[in-house]
Amino acid sequence: MLITRTLLTALLISASLFSSAADELPALREKGAATVNPATEVNYTFHIDNTVNKNNAVDSVLVILDKYDRSGAGIVTKVFYPGAGNMVVITDLPAGKYYAEVYVLGLYKKHFSAVIATEKAGKKNKATLHMDYKDVYTPGNVILPAEDTRLFAFNR
Repeated sequence: MLITRTLLTALLISASLFSSAADELPALREKGAATVNPATEVNYTFHIDNTVNKNNAVDSVLVILDKYDRSGAGIVTKVFYPGAGNMVVITDLPAGKYYAEVYVLGLYKKHFSAVIATEKAGKKNKATLHMDYKDVYTPGNVILPAEDTRLFAFNR
């Protein structure tokens, strides 16, 4: 019992020490953390272009970025809530090439898959994702055409 309590206390203390690091980039806290140079970290912006739907706001976006050379799976795996202009900004992303999987969630569902390359901080790191038209049901605006009910089975 005493050994179990001591182990549990040690685990809680170690967990509290490591929980202070940023949760947005969990892969950077692992073995590759020593090789990341802060000067090569950039911001990347995904602009969700919803002009076909009257620029309505997008609810949430799931972004999964995997390194192109397959050395770091899941560099960013997070749900973002776009602000004004339907923009998602990923901060402190190490420069390099990535497989990007972007899932737009909510009313306007869409999946985007691409290979992106983050350049140096001076370059524009931006991708524009175009949404499809989505018709929204509005109560009271539906007109149902008259049907010929002579062919229905209940009239026989």
